[in-house]
Amino acid sequence: MATPGPARTRTAPGLGAGVLAPIGFLGAYLAVSPVSGAFVDRPLPMPGSPAAEVAAFYAANPVGVGVTAGLQTLSVACFAVFVAALAPALRAVGAGWLPKVGYLSVAAMVVSSGLSVALAVIAASAGGATVEVLRRLSFYAGGVVTVVTLGAFVVGSALVLGRAGLVGKATRWFGYVGGGIAVLSVLSLAIYYASAALPVGRVLSMAWTIVAGVALHRRREAADR
Repeated sequence: MATPGPARTRTAPGLGAGVLAPIGFLGAYLAVSPVSGAFVDRPLPMPGSPAAEVAAFYAANPVGVGVTAGLQTLSVACFAVFVAALAPALRAVGAGWLPKVGYLSVAAMVVSSGLSVALAVIAASAGGATVEVLRRLSFYAGGVVTVVTLGAFVVGSALVLGRAGLVGKATRWFGYVGGGIAVLSVLSLAIYYASAALPVGRVLSMAWTIVAGVALHRRREAADR
């Protein structure tokens, strides 16, 4: 038997997990560049750069790498709080599998951050092949894997919450667009110009969690009155 609408609304996250956590998710991510930039002496080499250049960056900037990893981990920790808080509402509308997708996005970023820290520790003594492999794994885990799974979570959540009447049409379509761009960023693995979808899809999907969190919190408050 389907759960009645008001009961589903009461499963929506509260203010802290539903609104403040998504704000922390986006805010900590946006803080990475300006904050960590104060602790590094050069731009981070992109994958494909010479291993010696990559190793030199990590060896010379352990503090900046640590700050970046810390902020990225804080960001996805806030997202994990949001996913956990949203899970009861998703289960109530028959989408209990979606939180697993969200947690996969969190795990990918944690792995990426851990690999970056490991690189900073071993860069001065590691061989070129080791440095190159760890850098690529960190880049793809924190890039396409994190973003595609985040987008899938957003699209799926927007769909099922919209069908259940828990979020409005504008919020639903915002999720489709932002999450859809994030999912399409997988094309960046084969098409260079599709890499633009990575930051755009990521930020739009992050923004959607705030919008959806506010909408669900307001519905919960209305149901409790």
